[in-house]
Amino acid sequence: MRVAADVFAERGFRGAGMREIAERCGVKPAALYYYFPSKAAMLEAICNYGVTQFVERLAAIQSAEMPIEEKIRRAVHAHLEPLLERRFYVHAFLFQRRELPPEVRRPLDVQARNYEELWHALLVEGQTLGAIARTIDRKVTVLAILGMCNAVARWSDAAVDRGLDAVSAAFSRLIISGLLAPRTAAARPSLTLIANNRRRKGARTGGDTP
Repeated sequence: MRVAADVFAERGFRGAGMREIAERCGVKPAALYYYFPSKAAMLEAICNYGVTQFVERLAAIQSAEMPIEEKIRRAVHAHLEPLLERRFYVHAFLFQRRELPPEVRRPLDVQARNYEELWHALLVEGQTLGAIARTIDRKVTVLAILGMCNAVARWSDAAVDRGLDAVSAAFSRLIISGLLAPRTAAARPSLTLIANNRRRKGARTGGDTP
């Protein structure tokens, strides 16, 4: 499955052949057909493996007892890990599954929606706790987060070489800073207070403070 995922990523579903996959595995094509009756069945298995891992890991994070910011950090890390370290499995799911027949693709699409709903639940939890701004559009926010993370599947090797932890930390900072609810006015110094402090400081030093 890993070798087949590599071939699908390189050549696309239509350009990939069972013979080439078998050659890369060091077996005869008949050996592949023993496990997978068709190329489509192989792609289905790859896609199902990829999306199931996503859903199970995010469900565990969503149900855990931890601050919402930590949940988001772990969710981003969990999403990026297969994209950076098992990227061809995810590449097949993201970009090749539409080649599958509708009746085969439908359960995969349901799993994809389930994954989006888990992200939606994270946002609802954060808004309920007052940690995430209530003004955000949750649907658009989920699509934006997943779109940013999924773009990693098309990154060059040089970008991927930055490493999972560094990329995950950078993405988490961007996402969390955009989601956090604004601080209350009481917690934020007013412009009037800042101006008064500057005038007092200027009076002590005998000049204006830049």
